[in-house]
Amino acid sequence: MIKSYKNKNEVQIKAESILNKSLRDVISQEAINTIEKKVGEYGTKRKGYLGNIIERYFFEINPGNTSEPDFQEAGIELKTTPLKTHLARKFTSKERLVFSMINYETIVSETWLLSSFLKKNKTLLLMFYQWIENKHILDYRFIFIHFLNLLQDIPDEDVFQIQKDWEYIVAKIKRGEAHLLSEGDTYYLGACTKAANNRVVRDQTFNSKSAKPRAFSFKQQYINYIIQTKLLGNKSSTDSIFKKKRRIETIEDGIKDKFAQYIEKSDSEILKMLNSTLENKSKGYKRLIINRILGVESRNIEELEKANITLKVITLEHTGTLRESISFPAFDYRDLVTQTWYDGEEETMADFHLQLEAKKFLFVIFQKQKGTSNIVLKKVMFWNFPMKDIDEAERVWQKTINCINQGNYDIFPKMSESDVAHVRPHGKNSKDKILTPHNTLEMKRCFWLNAKYIKKAIELELK
Repeated sequence: MIKSYKNKNEVQIKAESILNKSLRDVISQEAINTIEKKVGEYGTKRKGYLGNIIERYFFEINPGNTSEPDFQEAGIELKTTPLKTHLARKFTSKERLVFSMINYETIVSETWLLSSFLKKNKTLLLMFYQWIENKHILDYRFIFIHFLNLLQDIPDEDVFQIQKDWEYIVAKIKRGEAHLLSEGDTYYLGACTKAANNRVVRDQTFNSKSAKPRAFSFKQQYINYIIQTKLLGNKSSTDSIFKKKRRIETIEDGIKDKFAQYIEKSDSEILKMLNSTLENKSKGYKRLIINRILGVESRNIEELEKANITLKVITLEHTGTLRESISFPAFDYRDLVTQTWYDGEEETMADFHLQLEAKKFLFVIFQKQKGTSNIVLKKVMFWNFPMKDIDEAERVWQKTINCINQGNYDIFPKMSESDVAHVRPHGKNSKDKILTPHNTLEMKRCFWLNAKYIKKAIELELK
């Protein structure tokens, strides 16, 4: 018999009955037997299956991918989400929080407040469980229950940013660019890939080119912010750019406003304007200038961390050339060869692919001045990897795997072989080595985005 929950209180009473318990503790043996049989058929990695089980066997409602909230009368959408243990912060999110699929054909006629996204997800019941590798799906322990109203329970500036993220995604679809969507396009609310495999595509209204299926999602870093502030009650350990009360604006506009008066000023002029006595021999000199402009002391900046933004100091030569490529974390040779570029879900996406899809950069660009030690602040720009180049990145990634599998550690993709990316060492020194699949020791290496490739992106912005 299907149960009905008329209001938040009824949902909450039921939800809290599973706190500090697992599903095995609260559902019938008959249900347990059915679930174990299903898990035996396809394993434990079926995405979304835990949520379906919770709906069907715990709440006793019909699981379904409809436009209505899971608890229709109460107007509440259910989301189960995994937590990993973390020594410093106790718990962190294991992954992004995925919402409903994006319908490329109907969303173009929607507005934010009347959107299908808000209709379904305005009020969320977040059920956090402790994820432990290789643990059975029935034995995950639920440790937090939290209701979240997306328009009332988070800071006004975050609500505004989420709205702007939604509007950006819709505008891109209206331009016929659904195939160019990337999670890195936006700040808190992303458009993440979601399909059974890489061959699944969908039509879009304003372009004959098919696009990957995508769903709305909160980025993993934003979920971590909710966990720390809403669930654990921790004060942020990061430094905020917007400490003082300000007009509500996007992260991008707010940060660019901070830099606006310093553009085309030299470092000495900037420091004079800031009444700073910082000397150019100081360690991390340019980053210290940036921190003073932003009004922060720490490298850990709240607004950047919540949106998965990496701040990069870019220094152009006086001629305008760029020598520095952009590095990604060093890869593990043994792990890399087991990865799949993309197979429908975040959990099976190659690390490099996920980094390119999800990461956004804040480039603060200085330029050296000929004949002097001065540098000039030329530009501040937000950038993420464009999806039009993702196939070339995959080619470099695949060649890297081929080299490892063949034991050819001297012929990794070079900068001259691709306009986009290459592989080179990324360790402390030549003795910083790790194991390979062949039980040999090799220098740590990583993927790099080519300096010329980044320079082209900067030139487009400077025009």
